[in-house]
Amino acid sequence: MIFMFSSCTEENSEQEDACIATVNGETITEEEYEYFRKKYKSQVLNECLEKFKTEYTEDFWQTEFDGVTPEEILHDRVIKECVMAKIQLMLMKEEGIFEDISFEGLKLKAETFNSENENKEGVVGIKSIQMSQFYSYYLQTGIMELQNIYADGKLKPTDKEIEEKISEMTKELSSYSEQDYESIAKSRLKSEKYEKYINELYEKAEIKEF
Repeated sequence: MIFMFSSCTEENSEQEDACIATVNGETITEEEYEYFRKKYKSQVLNECLEKFKTEYTEDFWQTEFDGVTPEEILHDRVIKECVMAKIQLMLMKEEGIFEDISFEGLKLKAETFNSENENKEGVVGIKSIQMSQFYSYYLQTGIMELQNIYADGKLKPTDKEIEEKISEMTKELSSYSEQDYESIAKSRLKSEKYEKYINELYEKAEIKEF
């Protein structure tokens, strides 16, 4: 992975205050960063308290444990989550799942959805999207659609992969029909092959932090 540190380009001057990083040229904004920071702050806090056998203090986030501070651990996790999200959103755009993959674009999409369904009755599916979780909602629903597209295309499992997965499963599962084994095997392969593909893209990504 390539990490490059510089200032925002002139082309992005209008977004300079909001631009904190890019992945393969796609902007990651401060809002995206703060979204994931709020999501993972408590998790990192609890992990560090347990791992370093310490108690919370006012300077906890800036205290160094084994050569690293909790603030640095949180930052690294947040940046990775931002990058992983953006990589997948770019793929969703390529497949026509979303037109606008910016944080603001998805936020507007959620607000529009909520406004249009506010007074509707008999709506099939969800009636509103929690604005505190809209980014995760679109990311998760997009991933499911992307996995389905890839499972029938570039990541479609081969007969050999399916047979090997069924053989692997018979050692841990029982009382399933041959058809059930094949269905479960395909489902697992869909997730496993997708996860491997995304991790490979992450490793090759060009990431610039500003």
